[in-house]
Amino acid sequence: MKRAEAERLADEVLLVVRKKTGRFFEVSGLAGRFKTGEAEIGQALKSIQSWGYRLQSGADGRVKFVAAPDKLTALEIGYGLKTAFIGKTILAYGKVKSTNDVARELADSGAAEGTIVTADEQTRGRGRLGRHWHSPAASGIYVSIILRPRFSPEKAPGLSIMTALALAQTLEGYAPGRLKIKWPNDVLLAGKKVAGILTELSAERRRIEHLIVGIGINVNHQAADFPESIRASATSVRRAIKTKVPRVALLQKVLRDFEKEYLRYRKAMLKSSHGKILRYSSLLGHHVKLMSGGDVIQGRAVDIDQSGCLILQDGDRRIAVSSGEISDVR
Repeated sequence: MKRAEAERLADEVLLVVRKKTGRFFEVSGLAGRFKTGEAEIGQALKSIQSWGYRLQSGADGRVKFVAAPDKLTALEIGYGLKTAFIGKTILAYGKVKSTNDVARELADSGAAEGTIVTADEQTRGRGRLGRHWHSPAASGIYVSIILRPRFSPEKAPGLSIMTALALAQTLEGYAPGRLKIKWPNDVLLAGKKVAGILTELSAERRRIEHLIVGIGINVNHQAADFPESIRASATSVRRAIKTKVPRVALLQKVLRDFEKEYLRYRKAMLKSSHGKILRYSSLLGHHVKLMSGGDVIQGRAVDIDQSGCLILQDGDRRIAVSSGEISDVR
């Protein structure tokens, strides 16, 4: 049997045995089901175990599925993922420079909306303003989502805060009452950065060709996993809740929550999510100083509007800021 055929058989056998966790399967029965020999089934079972899946063999030669590894593979992410289109196509890598870079190349080649790119490690993960996103192996979630919205490019900036809301709602299930959104694209857990978003737009003639939403979440990082320069300001879900978190289940929840918010955004931007965004905001009521387009802008944060702009009150003036870098919050 050729290698590709052997891997395909192993995939199919895995899907069958894992649907009935705890049930023993006879090798001869699997061979008959897939119209192949028992030796080929035996090799498929060895391959499945080499991928990190736990199988148990009975004394009579039967086998049953025990557990799946917490690895961000396309097979694991897609298994049981109940979304309409986000994550229907999954490309999972061990190591890449940047998932956003891979996603952009795929989008330029015509990849469908909802295609995701994920990696166990990034060597040149990127944040906003050219910053590096620390992306060690087997610790975080680094995923990029390809979107092809039909609205105008002027409506795209709000997708960052929309994504931050989706992440905050996902992580709320792990650390209730401890999540905040720092406009425009950070998620804070107990006051420290736990997730960030990088959106990159390709558009022409007032039409969006594609939009890449890059998401980085610090999931199982320990303190020593962070560079000393950010150790005091960054955290992970594991550090906050004192227990290791299954990354596959977390990523699946992220994709489901993202899809819900994105569908709302396509219909009416942030209208239906406006109240939730305000409740999660870490800036409202505070005096904020930021840089935007080379200008220093400051005032009291009073709102985040339905397009995702931060609204500042400076005396009698209300200033809408669509993007910027927060330098001071009092």
